[in-house]
Amino acid sequence: MRATLSTDPFILIGRLMRLLTLCLIVGATLMLAACGDGGKAEVKGMKEQLQRAYGNKDFAKVLDLSQKGLTLSRKTMGDKAADTLFFAQGISEANLNLRNARGAIAALRQELSMRAAAGQSEDKLQKRRTLLIKIAEENGDKVTAGDQAVIVAKGINMGPGKDPQPVYQADTDYPPDQYRQRVEGDVDIAFGLDATGAVTAARVVKATPPMVFDQAALESFRKWRFTPMLDSSGQQVSGSGYTFTVAFRLRR
Repeated sequence: MRATLSTDPFILIGRLMRLLTLCLIVGATLMLAACGDGGKAEVKGMKEQLQRAYGNKDFAKVLDLSQKGLTLSRKTMGDKAADTLFFAQGISEANLNLRNARGAIAALRQELSMRAAAGQSEDKLQKRRTLLIKIAEENGDKVTAGDQAVIVAKGINMGPGKDPQPVYQADTDYPPDQYRQRVEGDVDIAFGLDATGAVTAARVVKATPPMVFDQAALESFRKWRFTPMLDSSGQQVSGSGYTFTVAFRLRR
């Protein structure tokens, strides 16, 4: 028996349409693959340019390349890709080096959010998080500092029975007379914390030598921030009855 080719126009049109659809799908797939490869190559090129700019301390260019690279890498590789996180950190570093505190705070918040979403552990993020707290505290952004302190507290399970940990320590001025006389000492401070880790009700309970470093210690300590305490459900709560020793030591 011989096969015969149908001459029915409707059957022929259907076959042509299916063939055309298949060609379009294959063409689109090839174009997407080519665009993806091209995008990855462009991302690589931007990384190399950024690294050169950073080496030359051209931080304005680092910022521009990081912003463009982040947009491209997110589109090409997704938010969790290592290259995407590289550009996110580049934006933070550029703002830090340009001494743009407001930009650095926003960039660090974005970077940390992306790193956490990518599955990086809080242990790995803690150094960057405390850097953000420091910049926020020193530029009056108490909300950001408090929010980040809560995240650190949850990351280390700051539950009952644990001592709060300092996440920001304001500089403490060494009294000039004691510095010249090479006098050292310790000040024990009793304090409480609010639900964001800000210090409350700080007072000196013991000082050695007495009444020498008390004022300098308190002025600094009241600006510190700690990990807030968490209740049994993991919610931050205020607390009291803590003590901390501020040591005054001269460099050897």
